[in-house]
Amino acid sequence: MNPDPNASTLSRDRRVIPNDAFVEYSNRVRVALERELSSWLTERQTVAASLHPEVGAVVEALRGLSTRGGKRFRAVLVAVAYEACGGQGGAARTLWAGVSMEVLQAYLLIHDDWMDGDEVRRGGPSVHAALRARFGDVAGGDAAAILAGDFGSALALEALTRVDAPAACLVEAMREFARMQCDVVLGQLLDIRGVVSTAREMEQMHALKTASYTARGPLLMGAALAGATADQRAALEAYAAPVGVAFQLRDDLLGVFGNPEKTGKPLGGDLTQGKRSAVVIEAEQDASIQHELSGVIGNAGASDAAIAGALEALRGSGVKQRVEARLEVLLAEATDAASRGPFTDLGRSLLVGAVDALGVRED
Repeated sequence: MNPDPNASTLSRDRRVIPNDAFVEYSNRVRVALERELSSWLTERQTVAASLHPEVGAVVEALRGLSTRGGKRFRAVLVAVAYEACGGQGGAARTLWAGVSMEVLQAYLLIHDDWMDGDEVRRGGPSVHAALRARFGDVAGGDAAAILAGDFGSALALEALTRVDAPAACLVEAMREFARMQCDVVLGQLLDIRGVVSTAREMEQMHALKTASYTARGPLLMGAALAGATADQRAALEAYAAPVGVAFQLRDDLLGVFGNPEKTGKPLGGDLTQGKRSAVVIEAEQDASIQHELSGVIGNAGASDAAIAGALEALRGSGVKQRVEARLEVLLAEATDAASRGPFTDLGRSLLVGAVDALGVRED
């Protein structure tokens, strides 16, 4: 990584911008979204249970994950982009697009947890873990979990079709929805095959796997529903590219150095699980710390002392600081793109406020 030497100055400039408007706006969107999401998925679970209790149990697992916590960033960003591009009727007009994004995320989390072998998600059992317990065997539970994710993918598309928007706008939003899904799968393939070896390749993977559905997809869907101009769409792309990668870099840092009381994950967990995060890729460039890392990376049984030693090595060598510096550069780029874009005053304020919400968080 080659961080901008002015990153600290850019960071200070960015942090003085108040984000109270974004927090208040986000809360309003979340309240409306969670009410609709819960009601709709409960209806779908009831229909599934009428076929057979075991079918209902699979949809219930999807419903439980979808409604159990989550920051709803993606649904909020759909509404923010709609506002920024002059959409009429306010955030209520994007409600079903937000529901679509939340169910899509649940589908992706279900499959991702199964591939990574993660047993816990959002403070409860991951879907494959819950369904293994329900059905009493690994094979049956895993198959049911994959189908729960598939059903979520279908429901996400159904929710998007419920948006009250001109046909041309809705078709454009659906194109972005499809593009987003394709990119996530390609990014996931890069991840699970372990073919990423440089910081540049890591950011490309993050752009596909995470930024596509965390930032670019929701923003461009909101823009499409608003009937945005080409200049507005281009400005949102310029904003989404850095803020989406920054979101994942923050996740990578939290997965290694995050406070377990806030993240709900063990200290150094991404190291012991062997995840090839931005922190690990950066660390591989430093031969002086390989001894401290070798007994921890990919070793679920690593001792607390070994993990502490690895974390100290990552700090002492500057690995943590270099990833953080790159994160700050990306957040400053996003803030600049939001500030310069041809957006409404409210939309510009919300986009700037979203930068810290996405990139400067502790859980």
